[in-house]
Amino acid sequence: MRRRLRVITLEGEEYHHIMETTAPMTDRSRNMDERTWWDLWNRSYRTEDNNDEVSSELFVRTAAVINNVTQSGTGRVLEIGCGAGSLSRLLTYSSYHGLDISPAAIDIARKQAELMQQPRGAGSATYEVTDFHEWPLPSGSFDVVVCVDAVAYFRDQRLALKKIAQCLRTRGRLVLTTINPFVYRRIRRMWENGPISHWLSRHELHRLIDSAGLKIERSYTIMPRGHLGILRLINARRVSEAFGPHLTAVPRRLKERVGLGQYRVVVAQKD
Repeated sequence: MRRRLRVITLEGEEYHHIMETTAPMTDRSRNMDERTWWDLWNRSYRTEDNNDEVSSELFVRTAAVINNVTQSGTGRVLEIGCGAGSLSRLLTYSSYHGLDISPAAIDIARKQAELMQQPRGAGSATYEVTDFHEWPLPSGSFDVVVCVDAVAYFRDQRLALKKIAQCLRTRGRLVLTTINPFVYRRIRRMWENGPISHWLSRHELHRLIDSAGLKIERSYTIMPRGHLGILRLINARRVSEAFGPHLTAVPRRLKERVGLGQYRVVVAQKD
């Protein structure tokens, strides 16, 4: 796209300048309904596992927490917002059921599950297209309910957490991760990520989980990132290397501990 500029100098001379410009990009996803948006997202970014460094690390670290809870694959796992099943393929369990609003995501998850060679004695995995707000509660309960980076998208977050608690057996656990808004707002991003309902602060998230009748056991952040505002200084390379080449993980762990990770991880138990 070209734009003609009319320029008049201080001496009164006039000339014209042709300037190349880029037409403003229109985010068509803003006009999509929730299901269509997630179909687009999963077809674009979740056809394969390990599509990007951030989500891959999030799935690996969350899987480690869940597998520690299930212990030797003896747990019944329900995942809400399972997407294309990337996390499910890292888990051990006696049975797994994944829910997602996107038919495209569930189609990918089922196809990937068919290609995956399960070890002998491994539990079964099933996937279902549904809106969790409308999903009827099952007759049986689950040992673990997983909700990775989905709570911010729930239309009714209080209802969703209440239903999660109802799905858990007594002493069962919720493993939840969500964006840390303090850090996320200080990451250079070109556009908003989907139909966000509300990014929850630490206080809001804890209050929501408490109101559902769940007791928080652990709450911490992971994966420090961000280069805007104060994070530009905190995440500078010289700070990360301050402890020397053999202790580069030390400042990372410190930043996670004080709440400067991109994601918050919460483990909560049903009494």
